[in-house]
Amino acid sequence: HVVRLDTYAKTTTPLRLAACKATTEAVQTIALVFLLITAFPTTDLGSEIIHYRDAITSTSISPSALWPAIGACFWTGWVTCAYTIYAQSYGQRRVSPTDANLIYTTQPLFSALFAYGLLGERL
Repeated sequence: HVVRLDTYAKTTTPLRLAACKATTEAVQTIALVFLLITAFPTTDLGSEIIHYRDAITSTSISPSALWPAIGACFWTGWVTCAYTIYAQSYGQRRVSPTDANLIYTTQPLFSALFAYGLLGERL
């Protein structure tokens, strides 16, 4: 992905690359969920998706209880997915694939440092 992104990042805007990748991921996810519901309704995963759908569409859940879930979906979609796709596309216009992969390998180190510094977590 990083090597291929290097080719396209130099000729396409980061917003367009992020939009294309996010759209492709969303379409494939919706298709997979639809496949699991229709083709395998009796399996554990298919029945769990159907149960979740029925729980959301039932009138037993108050709208005020759904707002935190909707907020979490938007946070997950926009910040942790869309922004990171955009930032990677933007950054790879200026960095070689080799350097980008070296930077990505430091992610566990920074995750541990932030977890220790912000949350007080220990190994």
